[in-house]
Amino acid sequence: MKIKIRPLTRKQRGSAVVQNSVPVQMLIACFFSSIAGVVLMAVTAHFLLMGVFIGIIVSIVFTTWLLTANKISVETACLVPTLLLCFVYTPLSWLTFDGLLGCTPYLSILFIVVIALTYYRRFQVVLLSLYAALIMGLIVYWFLTWQGERDMERIVNILAAYFLTASISVLIVEGVKRKNRELNRHIMDLSMHDDLTGLLNRRAIERVFDEMEYAYQSGKYEYALVMLDIDHFKKINDLYGHHLGDSVLKSLAECINKCIRAGDYAFRMGGDEFLLILFNVDQETVNRISNRIRDALGEIHEYDFSITVSGGYAMRREHSDPTSLLELADRRMYEDKKNRGFVESADKI
Repeated sequence: MKIKIRPLTRKQRGSAVVQNSVPVQMLIACFFSSIAGVVLMAVTAHFLLMGVFIGIIVSIVFTTWLLTANKISVETACLVPTLLLCFVYTPLSWLTFDGLLGCTPYLSILFIVVIALTYYRRFQVVLLSLYAALIMGLIVYWFLTWQGERDMERIVNILAAYFLTASISVLIVEGVKRKNRELNRHIMDLSMHDDLTGLLNRRAIERVFDEMEYAYQSGKYEYALVMLDIDHFKKINDLYGHHLGDSVLKSLAECINKCIRAGDYAFRMGGDEFLLILFNVDQETVNRISNRIRDALGEIHEYDFSITVSGGYAMRREHSDPTSLLELADRRMYEDKKNRGFVESADKI
């Protein structure tokens, strides 16, 4: 069994985040919109607002550099220009362009949508709440400093339309995000799992290795690889047919799922080879889980033969890189098969 494992480097993780994400598209749109804002404010002689747009451009350039260097997350990269737009540009433009009857309420709806698209969970709620409080404060200030006659009916309609549009925008964006997350999770689940056994497949290995390597390199946890191979599997297929061979594979997968822990991973590598990645373990724990799987197989009595497996494991600290570690576990599995007398030229499929 040959497979090359290349866990993502820090730079690759940063590049992967930068590509094809809504927050990045927001940064790009914000950058070019700010350039247009600088030109427009210069033409209309609103130099304070022009300075805000220049500050946004500078912040985007700086945070994008930090993002590509994997120093910050994409959400953090979006945070500085978002804060400038919401909490600096909004009040300045409100005071400049006739408050509630100016352009600021319409732009603030756009900023609300940006927050809803870019941020998730608790931080989004905090940011939206602070921004809503700012808008309410500006509206109250606008009424308190109201001079001259205004069309009250028009103002009430503007307020109602503003709050309705802002609320609907957030609800629609959140609904779309939720559906997209569910769809992506379903697609990812299908593409990362073996159709026959339901275990993870080879496509999922690099993703899991990246997670394990990050924890290991951070000095948090040790992990182990366990290779398992069904003994005489080709003979089972030849004597009883592939339908029964598939049943044996599913039986082993069920035993593995019952015997590993919640934080462990199980893969079908192809044919009758299985890989376990055991998280935060020592040698005693690895042996206990391996023996538990063998004992569970011994309790299966639905076939006219016994199901046994050969296995070998390697601890992460035993090798400098995951590929060599996988080869070591595979070699030890083969040695176990050989020592138990199951190595035959026709034994493997």
